[in-house]
Amino acid sequence: MDTRSRVAAISAHRNRRFGLTSRQLNLVIEVLFVSLVATGLASWLLPLDQAWVATTIHGIAGFMLFAVVPLKVLGPVRTGFRRRRLSRWLSATFGVMVLAVLVIGVLHANGIWWGYGYWTGMWTHLLLGFSSIPLFLWHVVSRPSKSARPKRVDVDRRSLLTTSTLLAAGVGAWGTQEVVLKAVGADAADRAGTGSHEIASFDPDAMPRMIWIDDKRPKIDFDTWELRVEGKVVALDDLWAMSKPVVAWLDCTDGWRSRQNWDVVPLSDLISNERARSIQVTSATGYRRLFPLSSASSVYLCVGYDGRRLHGGHGAPVRIVAPNRRGPWWIKWVTDVELSDRPAWMQLPLPGPSFGAGSSSKGAES
Repeated sequence: MDTRSRVAAISAHRNRRFGLTSRQLNLVIEVLFVSLVATGLASWLLPLDQAWVATTIHGIAGFMLFAVVPLKVLGPVRTGFRRRRLSRWLSATFGVMVLAVLVIGVLHANGIWWGYGYWTGMWTHLLLGFSSIPLFLWHVVSRPSKSARPKRVDVDRRSLLTTSTLLAAGVGAWGTQEVVLKAVGADAADRAGTGSHEIASFDPDAMPRMIWIDDKRPKIDFDTWELRVEGKVVALDDLWAMSKPVVAWLDCTDGWRSRQNWDVVPLSDLISNERARSIQVTSATGYRRLFPLSSASSVYLCVGYDGRRLHGGHGAPVRIVAPNRRGPWWIKWVTDVELSDRPAWMQLPLPGPSFGAGSSSKGAES
């Protein structure tokens, strides 16, 4: 047996003490990583009353990955550094980034660390998480030989037993976290199903003024500003006269939520053509989203809160209030409401920076 084969055999034996070979361990890590990315995105896309499912799986998968890290360090990582390959530093960087993402996620979930300045804990968690995806893909495709790649035989009785144990450990850790938070009366025990923490409810002056990714607040001239609904100008005074109070949660993707008493007008009170398939709402920034026509009575144009007008950073003079949807749907600085023949699902699930004219990320969130 040559040196490389002997090292591989030793590595496999060491990991078999925990019920997994190096190849099986890599497979578990890859499945957990993909699960974390998928459930993280799902928590943004799902309605607020359904997002808890994705968030719970996300938390359990995170604790499972925490449990796997020591196995990776004691086996493949130690072996890789002994071989002194240059790629070992990429592996180390990937491992450190994943560990940082996990630690920051736990700190945020428990309300321990919110970040510094603009870079909050949640955005730091997201930034490191998405930045680690290229390294993850490299980790998948850079296996040195076919023997290191997953095989059907890797799914055996022993590996399933070990994976089940990891799952039980993840569920147990997540459950213990929730029990302890409630037992000590921590504010984090009342965080939303999305994982967001409550802040500044019924205190709009203290509510954060955040916007999506690379946004910049536009300069609004209130003297020349116009809102057009189906091509017709609607006066701000008329909206105020039609408005009624609605209490709703704004759940920001930055990891916080706030409940306010919004002064709103349902879109259904302003539109007339019921043959359309969706309602397109456009911001002064060019940002736009499509809402299903069926949601016209539950999506609102908002002119203020508690009987006074919105702050400029909150979308004045008019913004969207979309209960049960995350921040990217709460469009600010609204200038146009139009009916469209396009179905609402025929758009990007999440807005992104610079996807083309009319689909900029600017103009949403708090």
